[in-house]
Amino acid sequence: MQLENVTITINQARIINSLNLSINPGEIFVLMGPSGSGKTTILKSIAGLLPFSSGRISWAKGTGTTGLVFQEPRLFPHLTVLENIAFGLKVKGISAKERKIQARNFLKSLQLENLENRYPHQLSGGQQQRVSLGRALILNPDLLLLDEPFASLDTTLREDLISWLYALQRNLGFSILWVTHYIDEALSIADRIGVIFEGRLQQIGKPAEIFQQPSSEKIAHFLSLPNRFSKEQWESWFQSDLAIPSALNRGWIDSNHLQIIDEESEHTSKGIYCIISGVITKVNPNREGFTLTVESNSETLEVRTLGWKKVPVLKDNIKIKLLLEQIYWYTE
Repeated sequence: MQLENVTITINQARIINSLNLSINPGEIFVLMGPSGSGKTTILKSIAGLLPFSSGRISWAKGTGTTGLVFQEPRLFPHLTVLENIAFGLKVKGISAKERKIQARNFLKSLQLENLENRYPHQLSGGQQQRVSLGRALILNPDLLLLDEPFASLDTTLREDLISWLYALQRNLGFSILWVTHYIDEALSIADRIGVIFEGRLQQIGKPAEIFQQPSSEKIAHFLSLPNRFSKEQWESWFQSDLAIPSALNRGWIDSNHLQIIDEESEHTSKGIYCIISGVITKVNPNREGFTLTVESNSETLEVRTLGWKKVPVLKDNIKIKLLLEQIYWYTE
């Protein structure tokens, strides 16, 4: 599927502005952006629910079909699981006998084979969303459109369903345009990521490219990349001019790459490094240890430690060591 110079205007407000986007066969493309940036509008327009003001959509084989799944399952309450899944087949004029055969065959892929006669109110939230996905997928769409399909579910169930859908997609090979605001979700499933602001695509790339080399400070901020500082600040900490291309004037480093050290370990690393002195101003436990907020020369750093045996103490003076090679550089 390819969008070419697509503009979408609603009530005289331009929501999408000259957007170009292509989705490859069998690809999971994740679209991210702040609220109001136009993500849902794009999905609805591709599905034919909203018109393009200008531009065009094209498909590799001439025409294409889509299936759209929203955050809420939107199941028919008076229909059973089997009937909900088979609803699209009924609209297409498939016979009742053939609808049941196809829907029952699909139930196994959805892990719902023992629930075909239940009604939506008798299902858990995760089961309802699988039915909603099945209703779209049974029609074999060229492109599945997902509008934050698991956002209303608790974390554990959301992670389970993401893994399930990822495995199903890899097995069946359909393409997905997936809207989410969860960074961990994007990293775990995306072949490529697109970041959109105010109706314009700002950057497209593989997950590692987007996170390691954001195309602007605005994107770096949206992705909540930690420890983002100007090149001048980094040079102040390293106490030297850094051999970094002039266009790359900001850098960030992952919180796990900042090491709290003592005097004995200060000079044991290979490579170019710096030592930053600071004061612990906040301590938050996490699943692996602690996340510390450290103040140094009016700048704030985020440091993660492993393990819970040694609990960091507020207002302690510490030294942080980091390697130059672990900083990712980008252009502000």
